[in-house]
Amino acid sequence: MTIKTPKPIALRRPSLPKSLPQLPPSSQERLTPILYAGGMLAIGAVMLIAKPRLGHVPNPSRAGDLPRAARWRRAAQISRDNLHTFAPANVTDSIGRSLLLGGTALLLTRLLDEVTGHDGQ
Repeated sequence: MTIKTPKPIALRRPSLPKSLPQLPPSSQERLTPILYAGGMLAIGAVMLIAKPRLGHVPNPSRAGDLPRAARWRRAAQISRDNLHTFAPANVTDSIGRSLLLGGTALLLTRLLDEVTGHDGQ
């Protein structure tokens, strides 16, 4: 009586190829990033042009600009005035600029990808 043992895993023949062939992207996959970029550019431009009141940020410095008597209050006032330059005046402007930059980057990336061509060409 003979006992059959299974072949070790290393000696078995693989059933799938090691790498699958790369198929060229369909026309829909190629146009989708351009449509997204166009939408981002359009929404960003509308936000910058319209400047909706919803995004208006009130002035954070309400205490006035006259010099303070105490030294630490003067230092706090100077710090407040320096930090005020970084505070946004309209949040929609910041979002609109970000959308414009992101849309431009996406569009340029897609166009440069088309210029470089597909693998093997």
